[in-house]
Amino acid sequence: MTRGGAKQRGTRRSAKASVTSHVNLDLQPAHQPVVESSEGEIEEEKEKVTSSRRSFELEAIVGDAKIEGVQHFEIQWKGLGIEHNSWCTKDEMEIEYPETLAKYLQALENNRANVSKFNRLFQYAKGQSISVLNTVDDVDCPEDFTYINHNIYSDEVPRPCTPMFWCECTNGCHEGCECASERNYNKDGRLISVGKGRIVECGPLCKCGDECINRVVQNGSKAELELRRYLHKGWGVVTKCPLKKGTFVAEYVGEVITTDEAERRGFKDKPQGLTYLYDLDNEFFASDCSDFSIDAKTHGNISRFFNHSCNPNMNTHSIYIEHRDPRLHRLAIFATRYIRIGEELTIDYSPGAVEGESVKTDPCHCGATNCRKFMFF
Repeated sequence: MTRGGAKQRGTRRSAKASVTSHVNLDLQPAHQPVVESSEGEIEEEKEKVTSSRRSFELEAIVGDAKIEGVQHFEIQWKGLGIEHNSWCTKDEMEIEYPETLAKYLQALENNRANVSKFNRLFQYAKGQSISVLNTVDDVDCPEDFTYINHNIYSDEVPRPCTPMFWCECTNGCHEGCECASERNYNKDGRLISVGKGRIVECGPLCKCGDECINRVVQNGSKAELELRRYLHKGWGVVTKCPLKKGTFVAEYVGEVITTDEAERRGFKDKPQGLTYLYDLDNEFFASDCSDFSIDAKTHGNISRFFNHSCNPNMNTHSIYIEHRDPRLHRLAIFATRYIRIGEELTIDYSPGAVEGESVKTDPCHCGATNCRKFMFF
């Protein structure tokens, strides 16, 4: 939701690549199994964990998940960024924070919204399992929202027709194949370079087969996700499975529209905070405006609900499969680091923003230690 160039528009996201800053996010669940340790050593380790927690004040329980078959709860600490959240077992919570735990469990039993419409829509998600949780209010699925797995094009947008070359490989692409000249993925299908902007996958005319290592985005994401309602941020998405660095999470899809139409919709919807515009500007210089945008307000998939963070755990890449028209590239979203079970999935809505040079819009509530406090576009 950002603008693609210097010209001011409605709130828009940008596909321009950026270098993601990192702090130490290699956090583990609070309760870790101790291998080949005596009973005394185990108790000593537990006491160290408990003592460290007593140094901080509990802000809230922000999530829960089963880790190695044991129920854990994610703890946010007052005054600390969300990257310092901890995981505690139910037994630990009952000892240290029994009242907070009881309130959280009661809220889980009272899912306040009727999420049946969401559940019906998510049945159309290609290859993905998506659940819904709202313990905050009675807000349900947005009106007039249709779940789609691929972009649709408005009448004013030309259909991409730049021809792709194709390969004659069989049983996957081989060394020397033009399609695989720039290797995008490792043998597990994870992106090798999460900072890379452009990705070219094998196209529909290639003879390498559906199992080719260079067909990741087009085969869909297998990540198990949950749409979750937050008090101050509205809808957000958390992962229900661990995601390794370079994992393909989702494609940002919607209605592809012209820049002029995007500006009109942006100014109309921004007062209600309902803009879901993403500029197709990965192939443009910072000062240039894109020709087209993706609008996911009424047609989209789970990526429509990804929230912003100033320290995101995912980023976007331009992806080419059927053509190589730089004005109409697709948008693929990959994990930039290891993402834990129950962690919210976030992207930076304005990765190229520079304070003092970009326009401040809405306050930012991402909670990261390096939060810019405002959205910049």
